[in-house]
Amino acid sequence: MKKTTASTPQDLAGATAAYYQRLAALAQESQQRWLALGQRLANDNANQTLSSLEPLKADGNWQQVAPALSEAARKQWQRQLEAGQAVTHAALEDQAALAAGLSEAVSDWLRSTSAVAGGGLAASPLTRMWTTFSEQMTSACTAMQEASQPGARHGR
Repeated sequence: MKKTTASTPQDLAGATAAYYQRLAALAQESQQRWLALGQRLANDNANQTLSSLEPLKADGNWQQVAPALSEAARKQWQRQLEAGQAVTHAALEDQAALAAGLSEAVSDWLRSTSAVAGGGLAASPLTRMWTTFSEQMTSACTAMQEASQPGARHGR
């Protein structure tokens, strides 16, 4: 029977702490990407709304105001559509980044804990299952990213 050393629980705790630190970093990176997207969309929307309302200040002639209101509404609708597309694209990119980061964090944790456990964990069903799952997740995220690219053909 193999004797365990006193450092094994510390090594396991260290591997687990590194795993949780990586998850926290992934969450912070995701939060920063979403914050930047939200700020960009809000700034763009405010600037474009103000510029589309500029023709309404010209004079009080209702015959000129009516088409300007219609055009402002059309531009607003178009901006909302573009913002929705930007959010969808960002969600797919963020999901892929999170999936890749999570896969890397779990793989690192499994590698570290395998070393602590004397290598027996490397051939365990859990490790094989995680490897398969990680490969499938990466493949699915890649396919979603490719499908979200402008000009991509979407089959039904």
